[in-house]
Amino acid sequence: MNHAVLLVAICSAIVGISYGMHSPIVPVFAREQLTADYSQVGLIGTVNYLPYMFAPFFVGILLDRLNKSYVLLSGILLNVFSIFILSSVQSTLELMFFRVLTGVAHALFWPSSEVLISINSSAQDRRVKNISVFVAAWILGFMVGPIIGKVILSAFDYYVLFQLAAATMAVAIVPSVLLRSYGWPDVQREDLEMVRTGSVQLAKEIANHPRLAGVILYYAITFGVVLAVYPAYMSDVSLTTQEIELMFFFFGISRFATLLLLVTRISRYGDFALALAISTTAIGMIISFSSTSVLSFAVSIALFGLSTSIFYPVSFGLVTMDTPSGHVGSKLGVYNTLFGAGLTAGPIMAGFASDAFGSGTPYLAFFIIGSMFAAAITIFRKGRNHF
Repeated sequence: MNHAVLLVAICSAIVGISYGMHSPIVPVFAREQLTADYSQVGLIGTVNYLPYMFAPFFVGILLDRLNKSYVLLSGILLNVFSIFILSSVQSTLELMFFRVLTGVAHALFWPSSEVLISINSSAQDRRVKNISVFVAAWILGFMVGPIIGKVILSAFDYYVLFQLAAATMAVAIVPSVLLRSYGWPDVQREDLEMVRTGSVQLAKEIANHPRLAGVILYYAITFGVVLAVYPAYMSDVSLTTQEIELMFFFFGISRFATLLLLVTRISRYGDFALALAISTTAIGMIISFSSTSVLSFAVSIALFGLSTSIFYPVSFGLVTMDTPSGHVGSKLGVYNTLFGAGLTAGPIMAGFASDAFGSGTPYLAFFIIGSMFAAAITIFRKGRNHF
């Protein structure tokens, strides 16, 4: 592993710990401390992810021209502020505003990490392996974070948890600064006209790869719901905040084990791997709908962890396949924008559906949609690695 990948992985692990400490608790905090209903919880999740719907394409353009480490550092600094300021929140409106800032921070952090990995990887197969290392580091951090959060919540309140999560995030400043020498762009291009043609490029990519775009949307929508609404659902059926943190520890274990044991082998079967991930998500959704015991939630969230660890590295490999290094930032920006659209739509749809039709309804809907989608991909497969 080269030094750049190692530094990005260290940064990812630290950020993952901070996110694992506090993000599963934000929906519970909104429900219990701020008396938010499901629609408001969904809206909080939506505004958190809304910047990721618009920012990544423009961030991708910048990443093709600026030092990637500068963009990464700015994302970490904004994350520190936006998490720490949660300790002063007294209303759902304030919470929504500061979650927007967190979304902007993530839209700076994640694409810059992806591009740093990509430009410091020598070949396509090495890109997939290195991005798996990056994601594994994130997952390892996100797995440890909930256990730390569980310990903190057993002794302190939500506000102390947010302060300590921000302090943890600040540690990631060190590796991001050390990445400076690895982040310079290969060329300086002047085609800023790409900014104005972003929507056209996005439409072309979706038209050329409709199934891949559909998979990314389903992944993003369900992932957003699991992070932004699912904890509140678990809380409403009597799980404690400590048990919810423990559930996300299982989530992390499942994701880490999948990356370690399966992803490298299964990534060569692009369409089959993604159909498998969709099916796994759908099964987790129907379990969540039909049973609300601690054991059923543990099984469901383990299945979500397995599927998300397949989705991301495989789709990353398909997106960056045969893409010149000077265009990787823009290409990833397009697909991160699509991913952001799913993240944005998922929580608000699930929130309103929960209030209107019952808290379990979204999970039944995601089971039906996922089952149909996985079946369609399997039936109409083009072959290995072709989407």
